[in-house]
Amino acid sequence: MPTILLTLAVLSTERVEVLETDENLREEVQKHVRIRTNIDDQLRNLPAYTSIGLSLAGVKGQHNTLNQALLFGLTYTINNTLTSNLKRLTHVERPQGNSFDSFPSQHTSAAFSAATLLYKEYGQQSIWYSIGGYSVATVTGGLRIAKDNHWLSDVLAGAGVGIISTELAYWAYPWLHRQLLRGLGDRTVLLPNYWNGTVGATMIVVL
Repeated sequence: MPTILLTLAVLSTERVEVLETDENLREEVQKHVRIRTNIDDQLRNLPAYTSIGLSLAGVKGQHNTLNQALLFGLTYTINNTLTSNLKRLTHVERPQGNSFDSFPSQHTSAAFSAATLLYKEYGQQSIWYSIGGYSVATVTGGLRIAKDNHWLSDVLAGAGVGIISTELAYWAYPWLHRQLLRGLGDRTVLLPNYWNGTVGATMIVVL
């Protein structure tokens, strides 16, 4: 699915424009839709918060609450790293022409990353967890287009990058978990992080 989404995104961009969807969709949205809301800022992490909330409420997921929180932190770091660097490398102008950091959509990427986390933790228990998470992510992406903050290609790419981010986090976590347990034995835990173009680490000392 991420490969399909990223392929469609690239084919839709102005530089490739095999699929002439970006401008056409924007024109239709501008004619018929007027939305002024910031709810997409809150929606993007809602599926991940839901997963951790379910765990806190006693609903058993694939991992316990602490590990879910650590997985969310790792997913967030990977997602921020991939999305921010892609924005810098592609240098795509936003629909409103106010900046050149349009591709991919950060909000959509974060939302699909969080939805994939919810799917991995609780998707085997009920399909409705997955439907709910991905519905929230889809609405987030739709709002980014409706508010004229992003092209359709940005949203498609964001969805693909978001899913990949969580898949990478779940792939890497077993090794990191072993390092975490080793760190707990030494009373110190070192967690990687990425923010605003800067790679760093957070040290946690267990007292």
